Amino acid sequence: MNSPMKVIRYELSDPTTGSHFHFTNDLTQDLDKALANPTANRILWNRNRENFTFTCDDKTVVLKENSFCTLTALNYVKIPSNKQRLTAISFNREFYCIRDHDHEVSCNGILFYGAQNFSVLKIPVKETGPFDKLTDLFLKEFEEGDSLHGEMLVSLLKILIIRLTRIGRNHIIGIQGDKQSIETIRKFNLLVEENFRKYKQISEYSIMLNITSKKLSELFRHAKLDPPLQTIHQRIILEAKRMLLFTLKSVNEISDDLGFEDASQFSKLFKKYTGKSPSIFRSKKN
Repeated sequence: MNSPMKVIRYELSDPTTGSHFHFTNDLTQDLDKALANPTANRILWNRNRENFTFTCDDKTVVLKENSFCTLTALNYVKIPSNKQRLTAISFNREFYCIRDHDHEVSCNGILFYGAQNFSVLKIPVKETGPFDKLTDLFLKEFEEGDSLHGEMLVSLLKILIIRLTRIGRNHIIGIQGDKQSIETIRKFNLLVEENFRKYKQISEYSIMLNITSKKLSELFRHAKLDPPLQTIHQRIILEAKRMLLFTLKSVNEISDDLGFEDASQFSKLFKKYTGKSPSIFRSKKN
């Protein structure tokens, strides 16, 4: 699929409510606007034939043709300056809160706030048409500007998120079609996101999910996902890396922020997953 030649940018802001929505079909030329809002969630879509490579939380992300990447305000994103175009939508919680409206779209724990904290999804060939039509509806709505304009954009955004969530559910390969198991995994991911600083054992999450630790581990194994304990640890390590790379907090302060009783416990876990102590990791990256 070739990107359209015309660069399209659109922004909707309401100073009264603080809501913000931004659309661009050329992110590399629109970084100041598209990534400026520190509280915005982002949906990136590569409509090029070539791969698009960028950095997220110190990880290299390769976005293939017709692939999406969903990011939260927590993600640190670095987009390279090149001639490739990347379609991007950003919106803050005042425009549409994915947590408060989780009952509508059920995307948390799959698209947003998963174990890796961002998702990369390849659109099936049969789905490219509906996604293109949805983009056309966005573009048409940008031209309207009547009193229902904001509500229409929210509705279109919800449709986009729901379609992506369905694709995300199908990416959980071991238990496709098992709605109850997928929902348990989704809720576990969201609980980890909300509680990883306080709770670090599988049993603590099993109680909240009303399931045994053994059954939860079996569920993740059947789904061909990392074990639950590893998922918890990966979320802790991800947050530790963010603070080491993007803040001036000391290792002891980071250990406290992450809920460890002493820094040696934190350093031991960090080295287990990265092969380096927190201090060495920071010094090498800097």
